[in-house]
Parts: sequence; C-alpha cells; structure tokens
Amino acid sequence: MRSFNFDATKDENQNLEKIITERNRKLVKQQVIFSVILFTLIAILVWYFGRKVVYAEFDGYIQTDYVNFRALDDIFLFEQRFQEGDIVLPGDTLYSYMYLDNVLGQENINSEPTVITSDRNIRLQTGVAYQDANVLRVRIRELQKQIAQEDHNIQFGLTDNSHKMDLQRELAETKEELKAVLNKVGVYNSIGQETKHAVDRSGYIYGIREGHNDGDFFKSFRERFPSAVRYSIVRDTSVVTKIWAPELHPVFKKEQIVQLQTLNLTHSNMRVMAYVPTGDMKKINNHSKAEIIVSDDVSFTASVQLLGARTEDLPEELRNSLSHTTTTVIVVFRPDPDQKLPFWSVVDRVPVKVRIKNFDNGSHGDETDYWYIHNGGLTKETKKVIEQYHRRNIRRVSEPIDEMIVSEEVIPYIEKSQSKGKKDKKE
Repeated sequence: MRSFNFDATKDENQNLEKIITERNRKLVKQQVIFSVILFTLIAILVWYFGRKVVYAEFDGYIQTDYVNFRALDDIFLFEQRFQEGDIVLPGDTLYSYMYLDNVLGQENINSEPTVITSDRNIRLQTGVAYQDANVLRVRIRELQKQIAQEDHNIQFGLTDNSHKMDLQRELAETKEELKAVLNKVGVYNSIGQETKHAVDRSGYIYGIREGHNDGDFFKSFRERFPSAVRYSIVRDTSVVTKIWAPELHPVFKKEQIVQLQTLNLTHSNMRVMAYVPTGDMKKINNHSKAEIIVSDDVSFTASVQLLGARTEDLPEELRNSLSHTTTTVIVVFRPDPDQKLPFWSVVDRVPVKVRIKNFDNGSHGDETDYWYIHNGGLTKETKKVIEQYHRRNIRRVSEPIDEMIVSEEVIPYIEKSQSKGKKDKKE
C-alpha cells in the first residue's frame, strides 16, 4: 500500500479540455445570438427610416353624416317599428305619430282650426246657392204661366203683344241667372270636396269630445280616427344607430326621434379628414392618392378632394412632445369607388392613418397641383386649368345616354324605354 502512487495528471488534462470546449461553445452561441439581435435591430432601423423616407403618414379620422329624424311640430309618438341595429329598406315605416294640435286643440271649445271654418263656410254658401236656385226655378215657372196666359189674351184681342215681350225678356234673364247660380253651386261643390279632404287629413272630427273617459285617450283616438295618424318613411337602405324618443310619448317640436346611417358611402357623405402640419403640405397636392389604414386588416385607397378645408388643433393624444406646433391643416380625402369595406370601419370618428408616397405623390408640376390665388382671385394659369376642367365635365354631361357609361342596374330600364320609343314610332 505504501508503494501505491495515483497519477491524476491525465484526468486533469481531460477536464481542462472539456472546460475550454464548453467555453468556446458558449462564446460561439453568444456571438450568434448577438449577431442575430444586431442584424434584427439594423433591419428594423433600416425599415423604419426607409419607410419614413418613402412614405409620409398623418393622423386622421372618418367623418360620416347621419340622418336625424326630428319632430316638425308637437306630436304624439305611437309605436317604433325598429330597434337599434336593425336594417331598414326604402319604403319601410320608421314610426307613426299624430299632431298634438289635432287632439289637444279640440279640448278648447272656442278654438277651431282654419280648415274647419273654411269647410263650414263653403257648406253654408253651397246651401244658400241651392236655395237661390230653387227660388229662381219657382220664378221661371210663374213667368211661363204668365206668358201662356198672355198668349190666350192676345188670341182673343184682350191685350197687345208688349206685355208678353216684357215677360219673355224677364224669363230669359231669370234663366241666365239660374244658370249662373248653378255654376256657382258646382264650384262650391268642388271646393267643398277639397275642404272635406283637408278636414280628414287634419284629424279634426266633429264630436271628438265624446269618449274622453277612455283609459288611453290617444289610443282610442287613433282607433276611431285613423286618418289623423301620420307615418315616417325611410328613403334609403340604412341602419338604425340611435333612438331618442320612447313609444306612446309626446315629442315636441325639433326634438330628435331616430338616427339612421345609410349603408351607402356616397349617400352618407363619407370622407377622411387628415391632420397635416403646414410644413408637410408640400407632400400633398390635388392629385395625391393615399392609403387609408384603419387597422392591420382593413385599409382602402382615397383621393384628395380639398386641400385646406379648415384648421384644427391636433388632439393631445396625438401630439409629439418635441413639436411646438399643434395647429394643423385639415385635408379632405374621398374614398375611391369600387371598394368593399366592413361597416364598422366607416362610421363617424373612427381613427385612421393616412399614408402618402413622398416620391410618387401624383404631382404634375404645374398649376393643377394647387389652386393659386392672388388679389384678383384665381391666377391666370389656375383659372385656365379650371375652365378646361369645367368644359370636359359639361361635354360629358351633354353626351347622349347610349354613349354614357352606366351601371348594369340601369341598362335594363334604358333598353326598355328605347324599345318602347321604337314601338311608338312604328305605330
């Protein structure tokens, strides 16, 4: 045992080699990770600055007009036919109502609408005219009897012909007077029909004060006199966005009842309002095309409609702490046609990004890029350009209908009208 000797030099060398190998592997791995991170950062910086050089981006928002239905007068609202979120089509009835004056005005015995007074006067004048006509008929019969008696007296030589001629002259005048009275009766009857329809439309019915003990007076009034009920009709395909007035409730003049948003970009006057600092106005012109970015998945193209609609302060959440200018110029963009967008992306006040190419902003390099003005109004070159634009539009409007570009929905109606015209000519 004393002669035993343990040689650890070989094992120590192997351990040192393993340690060095592991260190080298770690260094290589760290270098690879660092290179990837550095390359990624450089790529992001290059992409960011390249994008800033190629594109100019501005904050903006969607602006859409709503259709607000208001009460033209004091009304009583019956039922609402739709709820918020419902789609309404042209011709649908939104709600039914009745003018409060038609009902409450009849509570006062001493007050009557003008249409009732006019109707009563026409009926009175018609009755008086009928009585005058009856009196004239009796007078004509008496004159005819007197003329027959005069004929008898003349035959026997009792009188001469002078009195008979006076009676005949009076008879002719009476007949003409009767004809005039009958014409007046016809006029009164025609006017009476119009006043009768006006009374029916007004909803004022004689004897309305009967039945005031009903539990729900307005409902009973509606059931008894449906001609007094009015209806609000939809004119365009829309969605109900808000309802202010409840059912079976009075609504006073100019108060809002229902709000609609039409499902048509043109009818809703949909546009994009962009905040553009004055220093960046050189990047936009009348011919610029922009990409409107609503989200990562939704975007559409638009064209400049108006440069400098007004000025607005940039909202605080969009301001840069390094910038001292907060007042921006509002530039209006119109969406290009033939684009499909989700409804939620085109409602009022949706925030968007407006992206424009710096090197291809549509600039023509002439007076068409901006409208230039001076003390006398438009400059000579700009005025010439606008006149040429108007000439092109007038020529386009004056073209025949068969040479115009129309939608496929209109073509069947045009062909039908043209075939009908050809058929009429043959006949």
